[in-house]
Amino acid sequence: MADNDVTEETEKRDALGAAASGSMEHLDFITSIVLMLVCAGVAFTAYGYYVKSGKAFYASPGFMPIIISGSLFLLAVSLMRQSLKKASVMEHFRRIFGAIPGGVKGDRFKNTMVALLIFGIYIFLLMRFLPFWLASLILVFTCFIYLKAAKPIISAVISILSVGGIVLLFQIIFHVPMP
Repeated sequence: MADNDVTEETEKRDALGAAASGSMEHLDFITSIVLMLVCAGVAFTAYGYYVKSGKAFYASPGFMPIIISGSLFLLAVSLMRQSLKKASVMEHFRRIFGAIPGGVKGDRFKNTMVALLIFGIYIFLLMRFLPFWLASLILVFTCFIYLKAAKPIISAVISILSVGGIVLLFQIIFHVPMP
């Protein structure tokens, strides 16, 4: 292979991002950043629960969320350390920003956006105006239809049985109030 061909191949890989070369460490890097931010937010919120409760820390409602988010934060730091052994911070960001244009055009991105839209409608509209069981039934059925998991009649039956089972088990048997 001529030097020119190697250069063109390298440029193609760089243009497509790390996914084209099979390298996915940049995803570990960005995942670790997101996890650390989420953990910090959870710990901050949980600390507010502790302060408002006026109880000892170990007896407050913020105790377990702080313990869990702290543990997850340490795991995220470990994940970041592993990803930084393979490439620098700047290299990770270059790969992330290089992969964005191709990723936005893909089917996975489209499916993710549709799923977020479906769950947004469920949380912000259906749960607000419909009883839990009906909103959940609509959500499960919609997911089955969108994913083409089964024929519509089978999707309806599975949705009814699933939501009915959850309501029976939690609301009726265990007396857990549903939203």
